[in-house]
Amino acid sequence: MAAFAKDSQVVGSAMFLPWVALLAFEFGVTAGSVAAMLAFALYLLPASEQGSTLTVAFVVGRLASFLLIGAGVGVLGTRLRASEVKNRQLVEGLPLAVYIETEEHGLSYVGPQIESIIGYPPSAWLAPESLWRRILHDDDREQVMAAYTAAVAARAPFSCEYRLIGPDGQATWVRDSSTVVGNGERSYRQGFIVEITELKRAEKQLEKNAMLLCGLIDATVDGICLTDLEGEVLIANRPMRRLVHGLGIADEGPIQERLLGIAERTTEPERYARRMRELAADPFTPSFDEFELAADRRDLQGFTAPVISADEEYLGRVWTLRDVTEQRQADRLREALIATVSHELRTPLTSIIGYLELVGTGPDRLSAEGAGYSEVVGRNAVRLQRMVEELLFLAELDAGGFSLDLSDTNLVELAGEAIEAARPAAEAKQVILTLDHDQPSIVRVDANRIGQALDNLVSNAIKFTPQGGKVELLIQNRGTSNTLRVTDNGYGIPTSEQDRLFERFFRSTTASANNVPGTGLGLTIAKTIIESHGGTISFDSTVGKGTTFTIWLPKRISHHDEAPKHRNPLTQTVA
Repeated sequence: MAAFAKDSQVVGSAMFLPWVALLAFEFGVTAGSVAAMLAFALYLLPASEQGSTLTVAFVVGRLASFLLIGAGVGVLGTRLRASEVKNRQLVEGLPLAVYIETEEHGLSYVGPQIESIIGYPPSAWLAPESLWRRILHDDDREQVMAAYTAAVAARAPFSCEYRLIGPDGQATWVRDSSTVVGNGERSYRQGFIVEITELKRAEKQLEKNAMLLCGLIDATVDGICLTDLEGEVLIANRPMRRLVHGLGIADEGPIQERLLGIAERTTEPERYARRMRELAADPFTPSFDEFELAADRRDLQGFTAPVISADEEYLGRVWTLRDVTEQRQADRLREALIATVSHELRTPLTSIIGYLELVGTGPDRLSAEGAGYSEVVGRNAVRLQRMVEELLFLAELDAGGFSLDLSDTNLVELAGEAIEAARPAAEAKQVILTLDHDQPSIVRVDANRIGQALDNLVSNAIKFTPQGGKVELLIQNRGTSNTLRVTDNGYGIPTSEQDRLFERFFRSTTASANNVPGTGLGLTIAKTIIESHGGTISFDSTVGKGTTFTIWLPKRISHHDEAPKHRNPLTQTVA
């Protein structure tokens, strides 16, 4: 019995041990120490006090055990409740509504966020009658229910985007995602609902913009396509698809290889193939080209350039293709007409001017009145002759370019001739015309062409200078080059029109407003001639103050005595 008692003491004391540790952990050292001492005291009672003492020990031990167990359960419950509150706060703080659903009882929990999303409180969702099925949008109900039923039957995840009708009758787009948790009878479905109405609106706007963009590029006359980094076509409009099909270009592969496939069908296969290979080698190279198909004499104009993002990242390349056959045919007809008319006018004009000179210097002189008429006829004949020469010059350019007859020329003397040729026109308007230079300069140029360019610039300055104005031609010898400036204090050119000043047949509003005669070809020709000599021409102009044209001209354009033909830089394509 004593042994049993002692063993009972040990067992009773041992029951304390886990709860001693728990009390020490939860309530500190004091409570743990009290419990430990109580257990130790019961263990040390002498065996002689087995009677009442043993009974008391058992009772006290049992009571202490119950107290400690209750305290432990209470502590664990408190911790579980705190954890539940924390988890609930976390879940209910998310911008979505969490729900839990069982097969037997349906929805057992719906987050409070559901009310701000749809408009119905959680209690409405937990009602026996399914609110969810009832407020599904009519256009979505069949599809959503079929997907949900299939997911439940297969115990598979469910994900769907659909519309729910709120109490106000407004449709709200949501994304519903759920999955099955657990196995067997203890499994349930948990998921969340998040509003995506704004996202759907953005998607709809993107779709609309894409449709508008496709409609826009399909409505253009140009074929347009966009390729990726590897040259694969991402998008092509209807005109491009039609052109590609008509040209027999391959349907697949990088665009450069596909275009290279028709090189032999062009009138310049080597140049065409070289350009395609250059574009394939350097994705950042822009290109503007024209090529002609040999078989049917079709003219095609192409442009391509890299597509660069805002942060300078290369995204791909845009390509455009246009059939310009009709335009080129019209150009050729116009050029032929201009050349024919100009040649037909040149001969009679030369005769008219020659006979007028004879009349003015012959023995039978005209009367004063007749001499005046003759002067008017002669002036207008010279003006018409000059126009014919300009048209013939452009016709020569369009026919394939022009050659330069280079020779050593005194630039100051050449400028002096231009000044003297323009002096009658300057005197008629009482415009002061001057030539200024620092030292003689010998240049190797085509004297006739440079003289023509200077004539155009000086006469143009006089025409744009009002009565009593001033025009100056300044030449500065810079060693290996010369700078020429033609300055007037005339009408000036509006800033909005300055970009077009060198275009063919362009006439500024100041020319029209002040009845300035001309064809709009003089500056075009001057620019072409200067650039053919390796020089540059620029200008600075202010309305009401005048204009200054600046020419930079090298003394020698090359080491060859004869310069090659020069194409018109205003009309030629980039090769």
